[in-house]
Amino acid sequence: GDLYARTGQNKEAVEYYLKIADNYRRHNDIVKAIAMYKKTQKIDASNTDVCLRLAELYAHQQHNVEAKQQYNIVLEAYKREGKTKQVIKIMKTISDLDPEDINLRVEIARSYKDENMNNEAKEIFSSLGETLISKDRINEGIYSFQQALALDYNYKPAFKGLVQAYAQNNEIDKAFGMLKDVLSKYPQDVEYLDILGSVYLKAKTPEQAEATFSYLYQVDKAYYTKILDVARLFLEKGQVDQAVTVIDYCLEYLLELKEEGLATAILTDILKLNASHMQALRRLGYIYMSTQKTNNLISTLKLFVQAALSQGNKPEAFMALQQLLTLEPNEEAKAQLVNLKEDDPSVDDSIAKDPLLQTFNPLTTSVNADTPAPQEETKKVTRSSTRTSALLAGMASQNPEIMDGQIKLLEEMVVTYPEYIEARVKLKNSYMERGLKEKAAEQFLTLGKMYETQGNKELAREMLTEGYKLSILTGGVTTAPTSADASPLSRTGAFNRATGTHSVAPAQPPATAKGRISSLSGAFQKTPTTPAVGFPGSFNRSSADISSRLLTNKVLKKEWKRACRYSRLIALIIVKVDDFASYLETFGEEMAENCFKKIADTFTSELNRPGDELITYSGEGFAVVLPETPSEGAAVVAERLRVCVEGLSISHVHVNQWVTVNFGVASSAPARNSTPDELIEIACAAQTQAAIGGGNQVVIL
Repeated sequence: GDLYARTGQNKEAVEYYLKIADNYRRHNDIVKAIAMYKKTQKIDASNTDVCLRLAELYAHQQHNVEAKQQYNIVLEAYKREGKTKQVIKIMKTISDLDPEDINLRVEIARSYKDENMNNEAKEIFSSLGETLISKDRINEGIYSFQQALALDYNYKPAFKGLVQAYAQNNEIDKAFGMLKDVLSKYPQDVEYLDILGSVYLKAKTPEQAEATFSYLYQVDKAYYTKILDVARLFLEKGQVDQAVTVIDYCLEYLLELKEEGLATAILTDILKLNASHMQALRRLGYIYMSTQKTNNLISTLKLFVQAALSQGNKPEAFMALQQLLTLEPNEEAKAQLVNLKEDDPSVDDSIAKDPLLQTFNPLTTSVNADTPAPQEETKKVTRSSTRTSALLAGMASQNPEIMDGQIKLLEEMVVTYPEYIEARVKLKNSYMERGLKEKAAEQFLTLGKMYETQGNKELAREMLTEGYKLSILTGGVTTAPTSADASPLSRTGAFNRATGTHSVAPAQPPATAKGRISSLSGAFQKTPTTPAVGFPGSFNRSSADISSRLLTNKVLKKEWKRACRYSRLIALIIVKVDDFASYLETFGEEMAENCFKKIADTFTSELNRPGDELITYSGEGFAVVLPETPSEGAAVVAERLRVCVEGLSISHVHVNQWVTVNFGVASSAPARNSTPDELIEIACAAQTQAAIGGGNQVVIL
């Protein structure tokens, strides 16, 4: 091998080196094998087989950094060769070496999705969601779970993850909206009921949580931990009697498991609030009696005597004193017993007449009468549907606002995934059930256009007909919609950010009013495309400068290529600070730089969807790249960013007294081998119209 290498016969040299390296590898001499592969790599650096073998050996030695380097060489080679499946396989291997690389896992999931490998994609998105939630990146985790459910709405791990994430994020109405939908179909599903109970706990409604988990405890005693969570919640709300009663569900089971300390801790906390709480003392004494902890039992008996006497309960005090004297004879207890009998000679008789009156026998369990006992398997099944309905109704009656949870969730889904037909159908049905006919009409019309695009003329006709009927009744849209085949850049209309729909309207001139775009039910002005030559020369120079900068930007180039390859949408937002030149002149360079940085930091924190990227292209402007996003969805993002900047309340002497920004929005589904020149030009034109119109607004072209 060395002789061949010296004479420049590299192919032959590699052949001999590989024989030696493979031999070392077979004999498990890893160090020598690595050395020989590296020797081979110096001669033939592009040999992917050598890189793969080196990567595997490094991984075997747990040298993960070196292994990743070799795998990345192979990855880039496969990308150049267009070997998509091999690319995904190598990315998966790298991810296994470094599970903390979130961006790589996002890329893997998106690659699976692009290849229509939906089962693999949903698993990665769901797993990624769990990781993000564990890192307290809640919004990103929610988005990942949504991505998984968009591929398969019945995928239970993602469903559970999203509901729990909503609950963790205090979006209880959304969590409940999802559960209401699924439990109406699967009322006996223990996992979904478990999630429901957890949402009740998060919503601080212990009565509903008690009803849920007391039922589940009958199904599986492992739910004793949730029963104790309910008791803690009652205690937190100051309902100590209910807290004690809930402990009774699982007290005997805790003693059986030798986990009585869990109950003892709660009972002790109750006594800190009320040292004379006899029911808490009764359970605590029973635990100590059952576990033969004599010293603790004696202390509890003394407290019980004091509590009973303070409440005038002489028979209970008398019995406790008798037990105390049995365990620890002392003159003080004897004297108390004598005094009790002298004060009330009938105290002995009252005890004899009531055999249930025993100091440390816990009261009969307070499980609801309709809760099925463990042996009543047949009754359990027949009652579960009714019980679930009652639980849901109970939650709704206590919190009326959660009835809108399902609608809010579906609205969010159709904004994020405008082509998700199943979500639109459910949203349309929900609007009809709530009597929101105008909103339902919008969804009917949108669905009609979508079905028309798919070639399903029968469903399209049905949706459009129903939509027009409702529109006429509600005084809404009365003109025929533009054909689904028409270019989206040639239409005007009002965009409802809450539902992700357009209402058709005649063409209107560009928006010129300053200030906010009205939220939720307001309209973004969609203007016809205007040639750049119509604007002042300063714009032409600025636009050309922006275009040249963005065309060389790696992020935009990467996402554009992906959009071309898989025929996906890509949106671009061009952002400029209103009258920034005068701000710089008034306040100086240092403050201008701080102002720009505050805006950049705000944008970065708001762009929390994996894949969304912020680009700084000049001292007064930004660009935002949003993969797989229509212009309407990008406008929602732009409006959110606009409001955030306005909320910073940065003083400005010339623009509304506060620093504001304007946005130009455009979206495209590019053809293969195209470039983003036109998209950049359109977004720049929209931004200029926003600036000319007075700034502090969003314009879509």
